[in-house]
Amino acid sequence: MLKERIILKINGIEIPIEIKRFHNSKRLRIFGKGNNIRVTTNNFVSKKRITEIVKENKEIIYNNYVEGIKAELEQKAKVDDFKYYFYLEGIKFNVVILNVIGTQDNVCLNSGNVVVKLTQEATGELVNDLLHEYQEHMAQTYLPQHFEHDLQCFSYTDTPQVVVKKMIRQWGNCKKNRPLITLNSHLIKLPSELIHYVIFHELTHLIHPNHGKEFYGIIEHRFPHRKKLDKELKRWAFVLQDNLTEEFK
Repeated sequence: MLKERIILKINGIEIPIEIKRFHNSKRLRIFGKGNNIRVTTNNFVSKKRITEIVKENKEIIYNNYVEGIKAELEQKAKVDDFKYYFYLEGIKFNVVILNVIGTQDNVCLNSGNVVVKLTQEATGELVNDLLHEYQEHMAQTYLPQHFEHDLQCFSYTDTPQVVVKKMIRQWGNCKKNRPLITLNSHLIKLPSELIHYVIFHELTHLIHPNHGKEFYGIIEHRFPHRKKLDKELKRWAFVLQDNLTEEFK
């Protein structure tokens, strides 16, 4: 089915107006902004009559067109100028946004950058969603591998299970009775040593539930500079807020 449309020329600008017909439409309506101005009506109103009504409302249409185009340009400028900070195992990557022809939007690492490939118009919300999805994928892929590595330092009767999920206030959590270790997916953003420090910390809780002398004895045997690592964890706390624009301080 071919689309019906009218080209309205105002002040030297050609404004495309799409016509949409609905059999139950009782009156003609004009709405939309920028390049998305539309007329809705029924099947009985002629294109000639629609053109006449559009010309009668040309001042309103022109203002809506200009307002919409201005908003589109401002949004594009925000996306082009916006600086995203993508952290992966303590490394800060530049985010490059590319418009490409492909089957779907995706994110990948390429030449020291995180590349966001888009098959549609870029918006801040879309870029954020794709970056968060990619970080979550990396967390689900690599944090269990780090866990298995640190698990070799212990010998348990019951091998603990590991779950990776997003948490707001904790880097990790231990349930001794199950036994189950939960790791915050945000951990994937931290330097490797901090990731292993958190995992080792939670695994030690399977032996000593409380933060007593025996507990810290085990921790400091592996991480003698654990107080320094605790301070580093606090410095990385901003990543718990899902913030892709705030820099490391």
